[in-house]
Amino acid sequence: GGNMYKLSNRSINEMLGVHPDLVKIMKAAITNSPYDFRITAGARTAEEQNALYQMGRTRKGAIVTKADGYRNKSNHQIKADGYGHAVDIFVCGKYDENGNYVKFTTAEGYDDKKIKEVANHIKATAKSLGLSIEWGGDWKFEDTPHVQIAGADKIAFKK
Repeated sequence: GGNMYKLSNRSINEMLGVHPDLVKIMKAAITNSPYDFRITAGARTAEEQNALYQMGRTRKGAIVTKADGYRNKSNHQIKADGYGHAVDIFVCGKYDENGNYVKFTTAEGYDDKKIKEVANHIKATAKSLGLSIEWGGDWKFEDTPHVQIAGADKIAFKK
């Protein structure tokens, strides 16, 4: 189809502070992605990470992370190179066979099958650029919206 997706300004802004390689991968991946997606999270401060950690603990909601931002850090936080090394995505829609844009519900957007298709596409895009990423859906503690630079776990955090 001639319909190409592109990242919204909001998605671009979410990636401020994210490693340029990961930004490059996401910008390339969106253009020919099987589904439209947006970036819901990029670089986070320790405070922002801790606020997420409190979900399902001191705040109402489901537990979404094991990283408290201080003792146990997230790869969304700023590394020694000055960048966050992860983004979260949400699959938000697609063009149908008639070229009409169909917006997904929240449930559809977090559908594992759709996210996996997009994640595999992002991996392939990274590879074509000579880069590589890791997808949270491949981990034991699954985090399907999460995409990070390969080896991010070995890169020290900013003191």
